Amino acid sequence: MKSCFVVIVSILALAGACLETSGQQRPVQPDMGTELVRSLEAQKAEIESLRQDLKKESDLRRQQGILIQSLMQKLDALGSVAVPVPSPAASGVAEQSNVPTSPATDTDAAAAAVNATAKEQSKESKTVEAGFGKIKFGGLLQGWYAAGDRGFSNTFRLRRAEMKFTGELMPKVKWTIMIDAAKALSLRTTTATVDGIPVIRTVGVNQSSRILQDAFITLSYIKRANLSIGQFKIPLSREGLQSSSDLDTIERALFLTDRARGGGLGDARDLGVMVFGSLNKQIEYQAGIFNGVGENHNDVDQNDRKAFVGRVVFRPSFIKGLQLGASGAIGNGTRTANPRRDRLGAELVYDRDRLRIKGELMTGADGDVHRRGYYAHFGYRIFPKVEAIFRYDVFDPDIRREATAATVTERDYIGGVNYYIKDNNLKLQINYVRKTFATSLVPYRNLFIINLQTAW
Repeated sequence: MKSCFVVIVSILALAGACLETSGQQRPVQPDMGTELVRSLEAQKAEIESLRQDLKKESDLRRQQGILIQSLMQKLDALGSVAVPVPSPAASGVAEQSNVPTSPATDTDAAAAAVNATAKEQSKESKTVEAGFGKIKFGGLLQGWYAAGDRGFSNTFRLRRAEMKFTGELMPKVKWTIMIDAAKALSLRTTTATVDGIPVIRTVGVNQSSRILQDAFITLSYIKRANLSIGQFKIPLSREGLQSSSDLDTIERALFLTDRARGGGLGDARDLGVMVFGSLNKQIEYQAGIFNGVGENHNDVDQNDRKAFVGRVVFRPSFIKGLQLGASGAIGNGTRTANPRRDRLGAELVYDRDRLRIKGELMTGADGDVHRRGYYAHFGYRIFPKVEAIFRYDVFDPDIRREATAATVTERDYIGGVNYYIKDNNLKLQINYVRKTFATSLVPYRNLFIINLQTAW
Protein backbone atom coordinates (compact mmCIF):
# COMPACT_ATOMS: atom_id res chain seq x y z
CA MET A 1 0.00 0.00 0.00
CA LYS A 2 2.82 2.27 0.90
CA SER A 3 4.44 1.73 -2.48
CA CYS A 4 1.15 2.37 -4.22
CA PHE A 5 0.81 5.66 -2.32
CA VAL A 6 4.31 6.70 -3.37
CA VAL A 7 3.51 5.91 -6.97
CA ILE A 8 0.32 7.95 -6.81
CA VAL A 9 2.15 10.93 -5.24
CA SER A 10 4.84 10.77 -7.92
CA ILE A 11 2.23 10.70 -10.67
CA LEU A 12 0.49 13.73 -9.16
CA ALA A 13 3.79 15.63 -8.83
CA LEU A 14 4.67 14.85 -12.42
CA ALA A 15 1.24 16.02 -13.58
CA GLY A 16 1.60 19.29 -11.61
CA ALA A 17 4.99 19.92 -13.19
CA CYS A 18 3.53 19.37 -16.63
CA LEU A 19 0.68 21.70 -15.91
CA GLU A 20 3.09 24.39 -14.66
CA THR A 21 5.24 24.05 -17.81
CA SER A 22 2.14 24.20 -20.02
CA GLY A 23 0.97 27.37 -18.23
CA GLN A 24 4.23 29.10 -19.02
CA GLN A 25 4.04 28.28 -22.77
CA ARG A 26 0.28 28.94 -23.37
CA PRO A 27 -1.31 32.05 -21.78
CA VAL A 28 -4.71 31.63 -20.33
CA GLN A 29 -7.40 33.01 -22.76
CA PRO A 30 -9.54 35.78 -21.20
CA ASP A 31 -13.25 35.58 -20.89
CA MET A 32 -14.86 36.58 -24.25
CA GLY A 33 -17.95 38.04 -22.59
CA THR A 34 -15.89 40.43 -20.46
CA GLU A 35 -13.94 41.68 -23.48
CA LEU A 36 -17.17 42.37 -25.41
CA VAL A 37 -18.59 44.41 -22.53
CA ARG A 38 -15.43 46.50 -22.34
CA SER A 39 -15.56 47.18 -26.14
CA LEU A 40 -19.18 48.25 -25.95
CA GLU A 41 -18.42 50.63 -23.08
CA ALA A 42 -15.54 52.21 -25.05
CA GLN A 43 -17.77 52.71 -28.11
CA LYS A 44 -20.46 54.22 -25.91
CA ALA A 45 -17.94 56.70 -24.47
CA GLU A 46 -16.75 57.63 -27.96
CA ILE A 47 -20.34 58.17 -29.16
CA GLU A 48 -21.02 60.36 -26.14
CA SER A 49 -17.88 62.40 -26.93
CA LEU A 50 -19.03 62.86 -30.53
CA ARG A 51 -22.46 63.93 -29.28
CA GLN A 52 -20.90 66.55 -27.03
CA ASP A 53 -18.74 67.83 -29.91
CA LEU A 54 -21.78 68.09 -32.17
CA LYS A 55 -23.68 69.97 -29.46
CA LYS A 56 -20.78 72.41 -29.06
CA GLU A 57 -20.65 72.95 -32.84
CA SER A 58 -24.42 73.49 -32.98
CA ASP A 59 -24.22 76.07 -30.18
CA LEU A 60 -21.32 77.76 -31.97
CA ARG A 61 -23.30 78.03 -35.20
CA ARG A 62 -26.26 79.53 -33.37
CA GLN A 63 -23.92 82.13 -31.87
CA GLN A 64 -22.52 82.87 -35.33
CA GLY A 65 -26.04 83.28 -36.72
CA ILE A 66 -26.90 85.77 -33.96
CA LEU A 67 -23.66 87.70 -34.60
CA ILE A 68 -24.26 87.82 -38.37
CA GLN A 69 -27.85 89.00 -37.85
CA SER A 70 -26.58 91.75 -35.55
CA LEU A 71 -23.99 92.83 -38.13
CA MET A 72 -26.60 92.84 -40.87
CA GLN A 73 -28.90 95.05 -38.80
CA LYS A 74 -26.05 97.54 -38.38
CA LEU A 75 -25.36 97.45 -42.13
CA ASP A 76 -29.05 98.01 -42.86
CA ALA A 77 -29.01 100.99 -40.53
CA LEU A 78 -26.15 102.42 -42.58
CA GLY A 79 -28.10 101.97 -45.80
CA SER A 80 -26.24 98.93 -47.08
CA VAL A 81 -27.94 96.22 -49.11
CA ALA A 82 -28.89 93.21 -47.03
CA VAL A 83 -26.87 90.03 -47.46
CA PRO A 84 -28.73 86.69 -47.09
CA VAL A 85 -27.56 84.87 -43.96
CA PRO A 86 -27.20 81.09 -44.36
CA SER A 87 -28.61 78.83 -41.66
CA PRO A 88 -26.22 76.57 -39.75
CA ALA A 89 -27.64 73.49 -41.48
CA ALA A 90 -27.03 75.03 -44.91
CA SER A 91 -23.58 76.37 -44.17
CA GLY A 92 -21.84 73.67 -46.17
CA VAL A 93 -20.20 71.92 -43.15
CA ALA A 94 -21.47 68.46 -42.16
CA GLU A 95 -23.24 68.30 -38.79
CA GLN A 96 -21.57 64.96 -38.07
CA SER A 97 -18.07 66.40 -38.09
CA ASN A 98 -16.11 65.23 -35.05
CA VAL A 99 -13.50 68.01 -35.24
CA PRO A 100 -14.41 70.90 -32.88
CA THR A 101 -13.64 74.48 -34.07
CA SER A 102 -12.52 77.51 -32.10
CA PRO A 103 -15.46 79.87 -31.32
CA ALA A 104 -13.29 83.00 -31.41
CA THR A 105 -11.71 82.09 -34.74
CA ASP A 106 -15.03 81.31 -36.43
CA THR A 107 -16.66 84.48 -35.06
CA ASP A 108 -13.89 86.69 -36.39
CA ALA A 109 -13.99 84.93 -39.72
CA ALA A 110 -17.75 85.42 -39.99
CA ALA A 111 -17.47 89.12 -39.16
CA ALA A 112 -14.66 89.56 -41.69
CA ALA A 113 -16.71 87.81 -44.36
CA VAL A 114 -19.73 90.05 -43.76
CA ASN A 115 -17.57 93.19 -43.80
CA ALA A 116 -15.89 92.12 -47.03
CA THR A 117 -19.29 91.48 -48.63
CA ALA A 118 -20.57 94.87 -47.46
CA LYS A 119 -17.53 96.62 -48.90
CA GLU A 120 -18.00 94.93 -52.26
CA GLN A 121 -21.68 95.92 -52.31
CA SER A 122 -20.78 99.48 -51.30
CA LYS A 123 -18.37 99.70 -54.23
CA GLU A 124 -21.00 98.38 -56.61
CA SER A 125 -23.59 100.89 -55.36
CA LYS A 126 -21.33 103.78 -56.42
CA THR A 127 -21.19 102.70 -60.05
CA VAL A 128 -23.68 103.41 -62.82
CA GLU A 129 -24.46 100.59 -65.19
CA ALA A 130 -24.14 101.49 -68.86
CA GLY A 131 -25.54 99.77 -71.89
CA PHE A 132 -22.04 99.80 -73.34
CA GLY A 133 -18.76 101.18 -71.97
CA LYS A 134 -18.31 103.23 -68.81
CA ILE A 135 -20.26 106.22 -67.47
CA LYS A 136 -19.23 108.91 -64.97
CA PHE A 137 -21.66 111.43 -63.47
CA GLY A 138 -20.64 114.87 -62.25
CA GLY A 139 -22.35 118.16 -61.58
CA LEU A 140 -22.42 121.64 -60.14
CA LEU A 141 -25.03 123.34 -57.97
CA GLN A 142 -24.80 127.06 -57.15
CA GLY A 143 -27.18 129.02 -54.94
CA TRP A 144 -26.92 132.81 -54.84
CA TYR A 145 -28.17 135.62 -52.69
CA ALA A 146 -27.84 139.06 -54.30
CA ALA A 147 -28.62 142.49 -52.88
CA GLY A 148 -28.14 145.91 -54.47
CA ASP A 149 -29.33 149.48 -54.70
CA ARG A 150 -30.88 151.78 -57.35
CA GLY A 151 -33.83 149.58 -58.10
CA PHE A 152 -32.14 146.21 -57.75
CA SER A 153 -34.47 143.74 -56.03
CA ASN A 154 -32.77 141.65 -53.38
CA THR A 155 -33.25 138.02 -54.30
CA PHE A 156 -32.25 134.40 -53.92
CA ARG A 157 -31.31 132.69 -57.14
CA LEU A 158 -30.43 129.22 -58.37
CA ARG A 159 -27.59 130.22 -60.69
CA ARG A 160 -26.50 126.82 -61.98
CA ALA A 161 -27.74 123.23 -61.72
CA GLU A 162 -25.41 121.48 -64.12
CA MET A 163 -25.47 117.72 -64.66
CA LYS A 164 -22.58 116.29 -66.63
CA PHE A 165 -22.28 112.77 -68.00
CA THR A 166 -19.04 111.49 -69.49
CA GLY A 167 -18.43 108.05 -70.89
CA GLU A 168 -15.82 105.84 -72.46
CA LEU A 169 -16.88 103.55 -75.29
CA MET A 170 -13.31 102.41 -75.89
CA PRO A 171 -9.99 103.63 -74.45
CA LYS A 172 -9.67 106.14 -77.29
CA VAL A 173 -13.34 107.03 -77.82
CA LYS A 174 -15.14 109.16 -75.22
CA TRP A 175 -18.31 111.24 -75.08
CA THR A 176 -19.71 114.09 -72.97
CA ILE A 177 -23.22 115.46 -72.38
CA MET A 178 -23.93 118.36 -70.04
CA ILE A 179 -27.19 120.15 -69.30
CA ASP A 180 -28.06 123.04 -67.00
CA ALA A 181 -31.49 122.49 -65.48
CA ALA A 182 -31.46 125.96 -63.88
CA LYS A 183 -31.87 127.69 -67.24
CA ALA A 184 -35.29 128.86 -68.40
CA LEU A 185 -35.90 129.22 -72.14
CA SER A 186 -36.38 132.85 -73.21
CA LEU A 187 -36.71 134.81 -76.43
CA ARG A 188 -34.65 137.60 -77.92
CA THR A 189 -36.37 140.18 -80.10
CA THR A 190 -35.33 143.11 -82.26
CA THR A 191 -37.53 146.06 -83.09
CA ALA A 192 -37.87 148.57 -85.88
CA THR A 193 -39.79 151.83 -86.18
CA VAL A 194 -42.57 151.99 -88.75
CA ASP A 195 -44.41 155.30 -89.08
CA GLY A 196 -43.07 156.33 -85.71
CA ILE A 197 -44.31 153.16 -84.01
CA PRO A 198 -41.83 150.51 -82.72
CA VAL A 199 -42.67 147.06 -83.99
CA ILE A 200 -41.02 143.67 -83.50
CA ARG A 201 -38.77 142.83 -86.42
CA THR A 202 -37.27 139.45 -85.45
CA VAL A 203 -37.83 136.87 -82.74
CA GLY A 204 -35.30 134.20 -81.80
CA VAL A 205 -34.22 131.99 -78.95
CA ASN A 206 -31.91 133.59 -76.40
CA GLN A 207 -28.83 131.42 -76.77
CA SER A 208 -27.76 131.82 -73.15
CA SER A 209 -31.06 130.26 -72.04
CA ARG A 210 -30.62 126.90 -73.77
CA ILE A 211 -30.57 123.94 -71.38
CA LEU A 212 -28.31 121.71 -73.48
CA GLN A 213 -24.75 122.89 -72.97
CA ASP A 214 -22.28 120.24 -74.19
CA ALA A 215 -22.78 117.23 -76.42
CA PHE A 216 -19.70 115.90 -78.19
CA ILE A 217 -17.53 112.89 -78.97
CA THR A 218 -13.74 112.87 -78.54
CA LEU A 219 -11.38 110.62 -80.49
CA SER A 220 -7.82 110.16 -79.22
CA TYR A 221 -6.20 107.94 -81.83
CA ILE A 222 -3.40 110.43 -82.51
CA LYS A 223 -1.21 111.20 -79.50
CA ARG A 224 -0.85 114.97 -79.95
CA ALA A 225 -4.02 115.59 -81.94
CA ASN A 226 -7.26 114.72 -80.15
CA LEU A 227 -10.44 115.37 -82.12
CA SER A 228 -13.78 116.55 -80.70
CA ILE A 229 -16.97 116.68 -82.75
CA GLY A 230 -20.27 118.19 -81.56
CA GLN A 231 -21.27 121.15 -79.40
CA PHE A 232 -18.87 122.56 -76.82
CA LYS A 233 -17.14 125.78 -75.79
CA ILE A 234 -15.18 127.45 -78.54
CA PRO A 235 -11.47 127.90 -77.59
CA LEU A 236 -11.66 131.60 -76.80
CA SER A 237 -10.43 133.32 -73.58
CA ARG A 238 -8.96 131.52 -70.59
CA GLU A 239 -11.71 132.47 -68.16
CA GLY A 240 -14.27 131.66 -70.83
CA LEU A 241 -12.99 128.08 -70.94
CA GLN A 242 -12.57 127.83 -67.17
CA SER A 243 -15.06 125.62 -65.33
CA SER A 244 -17.80 127.54 -63.52
CA SER A 245 -16.92 125.69 -60.33
CA ASP A 246 -13.33 126.96 -60.50
CA LEU A 247 -13.94 130.70 -60.94
CA ASP A 248 -11.98 133.13 -58.75
CA THR A 249 -14.92 135.55 -58.60
CA ILE A 250 -18.59 134.64 -58.40
CA GLU A 251 -19.17 135.71 -62.00
CA ARG A 252 -16.90 135.90 -65.03
CA ALA A 253 -15.45 139.08 -66.52
CA LEU A 254 -17.74 141.68 -68.12
CA PHE A 255 -16.59 141.02 -71.68
CA LEU A 256 -17.90 137.47 -71.18
CA THR A 257 -21.13 138.12 -69.24
CA ASP A 258 -22.51 141.49 -70.48
CA ARG A 259 -24.32 139.85 -73.38
CA ALA A 260 -27.12 142.42 -73.46
CA ARG A 261 -24.58 145.03 -74.61
CA GLY A 262 -22.60 142.84 -77.02
CA GLY A 263 -20.52 140.82 -74.61
CA GLY A 264 -20.02 137.09 -74.99
CA LEU A 265 -16.48 137.44 -76.36
CA GLY A 266 -15.85 133.96 -75.03
CA ASP A 267 -17.68 131.51 -72.73
CA ALA A 268 -19.67 130.64 -75.83
CA ARG A 269 -20.70 127.30 -77.29
CA ASP A 270 -21.21 126.31 -80.89
CA LEU A 271 -21.37 123.28 -83.16
CA GLY A 272 -18.19 122.23 -84.90
CA VAL A 273 -15.05 120.16 -84.90
CA MET A 274 -11.84 120.89 -82.96
CA VAL A 275 -8.32 119.48 -82.80
CA PHE A 276 -6.39 119.91 -79.55
CA GLY A 277 -3.40 118.56 -77.69
CA SER A 278 0.10 119.25 -76.36
CA LEU A 279 3.04 119.85 -78.67
CA ASN A 280 5.41 119.43 -75.71
CA LYS A 281 5.48 120.13 -71.98
CA GLN A 282 5.32 123.88 -72.53
CA ILE A 283 2.88 124.37 -75.43
CA GLU A 284 -0.78 123.43 -75.76
CA TYR A 285 -3.10 124.29 -78.62
CA GLN A 286 -6.77 124.19 -79.68
CA ALA A 287 -8.05 124.90 -83.20
CA GLY A 288 -11.48 124.35 -84.68
CA ILE A 289 -14.08 125.16 -87.30
CA PHE A 290 -17.56 126.10 -86.04
CA ASN A 291 -20.89 127.34 -87.37
CA GLY A 292 -20.19 130.66 -85.66
CA VAL A 293 -18.74 132.12 -82.49
CA GLY A 294 -21.63 131.16 -80.26
CA GLU A 295 -24.55 133.12 -81.65
CA ASN A 296 -26.55 130.04 -82.71
CA HIS A 297 -25.47 126.99 -80.75
CA ASN A 298 -27.68 123.89 -80.67
CA ASP A 299 -29.12 124.95 -84.04
CA VAL A 300 -28.41 124.57 -87.73
CA ASP A 301 -26.29 127.22 -89.42
CA GLN A 302 -28.00 129.95 -91.37
CA ASN A 303 -25.29 130.28 -94.04
CA ASP A 304 -22.43 128.41 -95.69
CA ARG A 305 -19.64 130.36 -94.04
CA LYS A 306 -17.87 129.01 -90.97
CA ALA A 307 -15.83 130.51 -88.12
CA PHE A 308 -12.20 129.56 -87.41
CA VAL A 309 -11.31 129.71 -83.70
CA GLY A 310 -8.02 128.88 -81.99
CA ARG A 311 -6.02 129.24 -78.80
CA VAL A 312 -2.41 128.56 -77.81
CA VAL A 313 -0.88 128.43 -74.32
CA PHE A 314 2.80 128.66 -73.39
CA ARG A 315 4.22 127.74 -69.96
CA PRO A 316 7.90 128.73 -69.81
CA SER A 317 10.04 126.35 -67.80
CA PHE A 318 12.29 129.12 -66.48
CA ILE A 319 9.42 130.80 -64.52
CA LYS A 320 7.41 128.31 -62.51
CA GLY A 321 3.71 129.11 -62.31
CA LEU A 322 3.65 131.46 -65.31
CA GLN A 323 1.27 130.90 -68.22
CA LEU A 324 0.94 133.04 -71.35
CA GLY A 325 -1.68 132.61 -74.01
CA ALA A 326 -3.51 134.05 -76.98
CA SER A 327 -6.81 133.23 -78.67
CA GLY A 328 -8.80 134.53 -81.59
CA ALA A 329 -11.58 133.92 -84.08
CA ILE A 330 -12.19 134.79 -87.70
CA GLY A 331 -15.95 134.89 -87.99
CA ASN A 332 -18.25 134.23 -90.89
CA GLY A 333 -20.74 136.56 -92.54
CA THR A 334 -20.71 139.90 -94.29
CA ARG A 335 -21.05 143.46 -93.07
CA THR A 336 -24.73 143.68 -94.05
CA ALA A 337 -27.27 140.92 -93.52
CA ASN A 338 -25.06 138.67 -91.40
CA PRO A 339 -22.38 140.77 -89.64
CA ARG A 340 -18.93 139.25 -89.46
CA ARG A 341 -17.67 138.46 -85.95
CA ASP A 342 -13.93 138.54 -85.25
CA ARG A 343 -12.14 138.13 -81.93
CA LEU A 344 -8.57 138.57 -80.70
CA GLY A 345 -7.25 138.34 -77.15
CA ALA A 346 -4.27 137.75 -74.86
CA GLU A 347 -3.99 136.25 -71.39
CA LEU A 348 -1.53 135.97 -68.50
CA VAL A 349 -1.60 133.89 -65.32
CA TYR A 350 0.95 133.65 -62.52
CA ASP A 351 -0.02 131.11 -59.86
CA ARG A 352 2.63 130.34 -57.25
CA ASP A 353 2.26 129.30 -53.63
CA ARG A 354 -0.37 131.59 -52.05
CA LEU A 355 -0.32 134.22 -54.78
CA ARG A 356 -2.41 134.32 -57.96
CA ILE A 357 -2.21 137.12 -60.50
CA LYS A 358 -4.01 137.02 -63.82
CA GLY A 359 -5.33 139.27 -66.52
CA GLU A 360 -6.91 139.17 -69.96
CA LEU A 361 -7.54 141.51 -72.87
CA MET A 362 -10.15 140.67 -75.49
CA THR A 363 -11.25 142.66 -78.52
CA GLY A 364 -14.12 141.98 -80.87
CA ALA A 365 -15.62 143.30 -84.07
CA ASP A 366 -19.26 142.61 -84.88
CA GLY A 367 -19.67 144.22 -88.25
CA ASP A 368 -18.81 147.90 -87.81
CA VAL A 369 -19.07 147.79 -84.00
CA HIS A 370 -15.74 147.32 -82.20
CA ARG A 371 -15.67 146.14 -78.59
CA ARG A 372 -12.96 145.79 -75.96
CA GLY A 373 -12.76 144.28 -72.51
CA TYR A 374 -10.05 143.52 -70.00
CA TYR A 375 -9.47 142.78 -66.33
CA ALA A 376 -6.67 142.53 -63.78
CA HIS A 377 -7.10 140.06 -60.93
CA PHE A 378 -5.19 139.62 -57.68
CA GLY A 379 -5.71 136.79 -55.17
CA TYR A 380 -3.85 135.80 -52.02
CA ARG A 381 -4.39 132.89 -49.60
CA ILE A 382 -4.34 134.54 -46.20
CA PHE A 383 -5.13 131.13 -44.68
CA PRO A 384 -4.94 127.66 -46.25
CA LYS A 385 -8.70 127.70 -46.91
CA VAL A 386 -9.34 131.45 -47.14
CA GLU A 387 -8.44 133.60 -50.15
CA ALA A 388 -8.84 137.35 -50.45
CA ILE A 389 -9.42 138.67 -53.99
CA PHE A 390 -9.55 141.99 -55.80
CA ARG A 391 -10.40 142.65 -59.45
CA TYR A 392 -10.55 145.65 -61.76
CA ASP A 393 -12.86 144.83 -64.68
CA VAL A 394 -13.58 147.00 -67.74
CA PHE A 395 -15.84 146.52 -70.76
CA ASP A 396 -16.50 148.97 -73.58
CA PRO A 397 -19.27 147.66 -75.86
CA ASP A 398 -18.49 150.27 -78.54
CA ILE A 399 -15.08 151.94 -78.42
CA ARG A 400 -16.23 154.68 -80.84
CA ARG A 401 -19.24 155.87 -78.87
CA GLU A 402 -20.18 156.80 -75.30
CA ALA A 403 -23.56 158.29 -76.17
CA THR A 404 -26.09 155.83 -74.73
CA ALA A 405 -26.48 153.32 -71.93
CA ALA A 406 -25.90 150.57 -74.50
CA THR A 407 -22.48 151.93 -75.56
CA VAL A 408 -21.07 153.50 -72.39
CA THR A 409 -17.94 151.98 -70.82
CA GLU A 410 -18.43 150.12 -67.54
CA ARG A 411 -15.75 149.77 -64.86
CA ASP A 412 -16.26 147.38 -61.96
CA TYR A 413 -14.27 147.19 -58.74
CA ILE A 414 -14.67 143.81 -57.06
CA GLY A 415 -13.47 142.75 -53.63
CA GLY A 416 -14.25 139.52 -51.89
CA VAL A 417 -13.36 136.36 -50.03
CA ASN A 418 -13.30 132.72 -51.13
CA TYR A 419 -13.69 130.12 -48.40
CA TYR A 420 -12.66 126.67 -49.69
CA ILE A 421 -14.50 124.40 -47.26
CA LYS A 422 -13.53 121.40 -49.39
CA ASP A 423 -11.58 122.87 -52.30
CA ASN A 424 -13.98 123.71 -55.15
CA ASN A 425 -16.25 120.81 -54.22
CA LEU A 426 -17.74 122.86 -51.39
CA LYS A 427 -16.99 126.57 -51.59
CA LEU A 428 -18.42 129.79 -50.19
CA GLN A 429 -17.80 133.07 -52.04
CA ILE A 430 -18.64 136.63 -51.01
CA ASN A 431 -18.23 139.52 -53.50
CA TYR A 432 -18.86 143.23 -53.25
CA VAL A 433 -19.13 144.91 -56.68
CA ARG A 434 -18.95 148.64 -57.28
CA LYS A 435 -20.28 149.33 -60.79
CA THR A 436 -19.29 152.65 -62.35
CA PHE A 437 -19.82 154.10 -65.83
CA ALA A 438 -17.93 156.55 -68.00
CA THR A 439 -20.71 159.17 -68.23
CA SER A 440 -23.61 160.29 -66.08
CA LEU A 441 -26.06 158.51 -68.37
CA VAL A 442 -25.94 155.51 -66.05
CA PRO A 443 -25.50 156.07 -62.29
CA TYR A 444 -23.11 153.95 -60.26
CA ARG A 445 -24.48 150.90 -58.48
CA ASN A 446 -23.50 148.66 -55.56
CA LEU A 447 -24.00 144.92 -55.60
CA PHE A 448 -23.45 142.34 -52.89
CA ILE A 449 -23.44 138.63 -53.89
CA ILE A 450 -23.03 135.40 -51.92
CA ASN A 451 -22.47 132.08 -53.67
CA LEU A 452 -22.56 128.65 -52.04
CA GLN A 453 -21.68 125.82 -54.36
CA THR A 454 -21.14 122.12 -54.37
CA ALA A 455 -19.41 120.32 -57.23
CA TRP A 456 -18.81 116.63 -57.69
